[in-house]
Amino acid sequence: MKRFTTLAIFIALVTITFAQTHMYVWKNGVKTNYVISEVDSITFGDEETPKKIIGVFSVSENKQVVFSKGNLQYTQSTDTWSFASTQYELLGTDNVTGGSISSSSRFGDIKDGNALADKIDLFGWSGNYGIAKFGVSTSTNNGSYYDAFVDWGINRIDNDEPNTWRTLTEREWDYLIDRNLEDDIYAKLYGIAQVAGVNGLILLPDNWICPEGITFNSGFELDYDTEYYAAHQCFTIEQWSKMENAGAVFLPAAGVREGTKVYAVQSAGGYWLSDVHPNSMDYTYNVYFCANSRYNLDDSTQRYYGYSVRLVKDIVTE
Repeated sequence: MKRFTTLAIFIALVTITFAQTHMYVWKNGVKTNYVISEVDSITFGDEETPKKIIGVFSVSENKQVVFSKGNLQYTQSTDTWSFASTQYELLGTDNVTGGSISSSSRFGDIKDGNALADKIDLFGWSGNYGIAKFGVSTSTNNGSYYDAFVDWGINRIDNDEPNTWRTLTEREWDYLIDRNLEDDIYAKLYGIAQVAGVNGLILLPDNWICPEGITFNSGFELDYDTEYYAAHQCFTIEQWSKMENAGAVFLPAAGVREGTKVYAVQSAGGYWLSDVHPNSMDYTYNVYFCANSRYNLDDSTQRYYGYSVRLVKDIVTE
């Protein structure tokens, strides 16, 4: 009887909500907004004991975040933003059209194209200059990306309302990457790997418990050939599913774009942060890694470089 009473109350609340435009659902301390007109149906199951939050990453002493389900993507023809369907999905050389692909174990996949593809996931830095807002441009002039930072998260992404997601700051990334497991400086909560055939960097959450039957090797290798990712550790889709369910995050080595040239796919990964370098307006902060990036996880580079974007959502406790 209690279940039907609860359902009746909820239906009444939804009926009231329909007078508005949105419905708000809380899960694991994170609020998600739904546009009422786009909700097809609502289903209910038995009540469950609230589960412990997984996939939580501390970015300061009093702030925690969760990562988006995949890298950010933009489709020009429909002017829409979305997240990759899996954490290991990357567009790589498909960010540009024309040209041919060459590959090497040292430098990954390379393609010198002639135009930006309709769907991309490598962006210049998002300045508010106008010509290259959100980094959707082939300009290799840093001035095209000047002025104050405009966060990709202000856009509507998939079905999430604008401002649901945001970009990490340089200070937050530093805090995240310096977390230790049980104060052991050699037990870092990150390490390179190959996941489902894709090279990249794994980040482990604060409350990490390694799944049964899985072994995780932290850190990096001594060289940057593409083969070193798999040599360090390799996870199948099934194994990664267990890791992901335990809260692990994977940043694919999606490469770098300069104008219409893409290179270092499967060799290196660059991810934008939101901060401008204090000593040069041409440079901004980013995360850059390759197989031997033992001391190079915080970097600065020119604004026109096309890097990946991985957004986060703040955990709100009420």
